[in-house]
Amino acid sequence: MSAHDTSASSNSGISIDTAFLRRRCSELSQVERKRRTWNELGEKLLNRFMSGSQPLPTDHSDDPTHYWSMAKKLVYSVTATRDPEYDAIRTRLGNLINPSTPLLLFTLGLWLAGTMGISTSVTGPLVAVMLHGVAEAAGNWDALGGADSH
Repeated sequence: MSAHDTSASSNSGISIDTAFLRRRCSELSQVERKRRTWNELGEKLLNRFMSGSQPLPTDHSDDPTHYWSMAKKLVYSVTATRDPEYDAIRTRLGNLINPSTPLLLFTLGLWLAGTMGISTSVTGPLVAVMLHGVAEAAGNWDALGGADSH
């Protein structure tokens, strides 16, 4: 197995508390009521951020789809690959051995903010949406791996 091969099956036993995620990101009700898919919600959250007053990093596209795809790929790389580039964040997550939903949400949200150069007020809800998508996929992190598919 190479460093970039997935190990999603070893992480598929992680339990995600969707009730906790709903309390942290009220917009998830749109997904549960089938008004949006979780991918659509992620893009909507980024679109709202990009139309706000916060400055965007200059090295990225102005397209919310680009940011959403990038965010999913980064979280997927942490949770479902063995790429050594992400060993430090995996260590903070307890090497993904039964991490709690709050640990996943807050640690990944803070890490993603630093990595992408956007506010934690945005990355927190984005990670909540991603975790909800993984929960919908019965814990299969590959739901994030198809980052360009909607």
